Amino acid sequence: MTPGFLVLESRRLAAALLAAGAMWWLTQDWRLALATLAVVLALLWGWQLAKVYRWFANPEQLPPISDAGLGGILRDVYVLRSRDTLGTKVPARSQPYLKDSLASMRDAALIINSDGRLVWCNDAAEYLLGIKFEEEEGKPLSEVVPGKSLKRYMRDENFQKPLRFKPSPDPEFCLQFEFSRFGVNDRLVFVKDVSEQDKLERMRRDFVGNVSHELRTPLTVIKGYIETLQSLVAETNPTLTKSLGSMDTQVGRMERLIEDLLWLSRIESVEGERKDDQIDMVRLLSDVGESLRAAWPERDIEVEIESAQQILGSASELRSALSNLIVNALKYSDGLVTVKWSETVVGPALAVEDEGEGIDAKHIPRLTERFYRVDKSRSQATGGTGLGLAIVKHVAVSHEAKLFIDSEPGKGSTFRLVFPRDRVALEANLSGAPVAQ
Repeated sequence: MTPGFLVLESRRLAAALLAAGAMWWLTQDWRLALATLAVVLALLWGWQLAKVYRWFANPEQLPPISDAGLGGILRDVYVLRSRDTLGTKVPARSQPYLKDSLASMRDAALIINSDGRLVWCNDAAEYLLGIKFEEEEGKPLSEVVPGKSLKRYMRDENFQKPLRFKPSPDPEFCLQFEFSRFGVNDRLVFVKDVSEQDKLERMRRDFVGNVSHELRTPLTVIKGYIETLQSLVAETNPTLTKSLGSMDTQVGRMERLIEDLLWLSRIESVEGERKDDQIDMVRLLSDVGESLRAAWPERDIEVEIESAQQILGSASELRSALSNLIVNALKYSDGLVTVKWSETVVGPALAVEDEGEGIDAKHIPRLTERFYRVDKSRSQATGGTGLGLAIVKHVAVSHEAKLFIDSEPGKGSTFRLVFPRDRVALEANLSGAPVAQ
């Protein structure tokens, strides 16, 4: 409470007392004098409050009271409100500032609204996409840059991974789109020309596929001659028999390696394509389980069905991934191998469990790398190619699934593929207890 405020209120009180004293002197009635005091104070304070309320209705004006008391308080309120107003205007200027910064970038950048319509783009985007913003403003991005994959990508709104596709008939021209939030409901889209990178990756895939394919013929010839020599060599020559047996083993291993390389190259070539075949997972697991039981008659393979959900995908790729997981479990463990198809909170899950030696935690992040082996000597003894889990990883990516590996030395391993909910083609629940086959 400032001294000026006390002085002002003292003056008002003095004026009210003077009016009350005058009334008492005229009427000699103390009740009427008190009433006069109250009325005068109410009039003075009411008039002051009326001015304040009128200012509240239009606070952009200067305070109407200029005395040293209440006027000082109102001026402080006016200053504070002006600061808040300036503070709220800063974010409003941030978008134009960012647009000016993006306009000077060499990378192509676009801004789309919540409806997917183009609201802004820089000169680099106009040059790269071959468009003019004045003509394309307000149009859906899927019309500005035509392509089924872009339209589906924007409809799904799953922007965690960038989209790479070819928007023109030119097979060499490839673009990559990366979406991120901008403002409240807008999206900032960065576009890159990845034609050279895509070309190099395609050349690598073609090279691996072509070399693998060319090696199949000479290996088949060599294997045929080895089998012929094995049938002609007498059992009395153990040295030659052992050498031919070793050669046959290595040729078989090379054949499996070439088959895996060809299959991996084939999966990579169609990785970006949508796979919408409806897969009966119960039947798929049963078929794979029966075929592997026939190949490994001495081992126990148990298939547990806890869900009847069917998913959208590729039957051949899922069969390959499941076979690789089960075969790995059979090769690197001696006990029971369990295959489970179940429901989880995030989506259906396919799990393969073994009772093997387990894997140290330091190896788990690299297990899906090509030719990576935890124990090289053991992998060679089992005839592994080092590509099984790489195939599983690519199948998981092409089906938008997540691969989880839980393992601990001495406690076995669990490899789990968890599919997203939008991959479920049929919702169904099995009645009763889980079925074990």
